Amino acid sequence: MHSVTPRGSISSLIASVRELGERFLTLMTLEGRQAGLSLAWMLTLALAAAMLAITGWLALIACVVLALVQNDIVGWGWALSIAALLSFAGAGGLVFMVIQQSRYLLFPATRRQLRRIRGGEDQHE
Repeated sequence: MHSVTPRGSISSLIASVRELGERFLTLMTLEGRQAGLSLAWMLTLALAAAMLAITGWLALIACVVLALVQNDIVGWGWALSIAALLSFAGAGGLVFMVIQQSRYLLFPATRRQLRRIRGGEDQHE
């Protein structure tokens, strides 16, 4: 006996698979762009943190230390310690911003779609 498959259902299936593939590639492209922008921001902020640590150290040494010592508020040791702590606090704030940007590198929407396609397994991101 000869099995006959309706021609419309096969072409419809092929069209659906093609559309699903196009949507998936579009999603990956958009998330890839977002990941690239996040990486660029992370590198920019890391560079800014390094520059802040260096220039902050020098600026605070030049201004705060000199002012504190000339006004007999604290000695040289304490004045240098205060300058160092302020610079490191600024750099630490920028490092925190870099860590916040890193979450966009994990393709969260693509991973959700893949889990949905695989059968809805619930895994933590």
